[in-house]
Amino acid sequence: MDRHEARGIAAQFVAVNVAAPPEDCYLIVDAGVIEDQDGWYFPYQSARFIETNDISYSVVGNCPIFVSKCGKTAELRRPPLHLITRVRPRV
Repeated sequence: MDRHEARGIAAQFVAVNVAAPPEDCYLIVDAGVIEDQDGWYFPYQSARFIETNDISYSVVGNCPIFVSKCGKTAELRRPPLHLITRVRPRV
């Protein structure tokens, strides 16, 4: 499985399992994807927030979708702390 296939699984997982507000949907944020040895963590965000950058449409506190490299697992899961700090160092 590659990242493109895993992204499709994550997008389907969000569409089926995560209820979006009325007249909105959730989109995968490709710039925030994190990969580790076991799979990928796909963050998602409100389409309205992405389009408008209006913080009132932002989704906060949500876990990314983890998709395993074998494709057998798709679930809400936070990445390990060492991956988050490596990708997004503290300022």
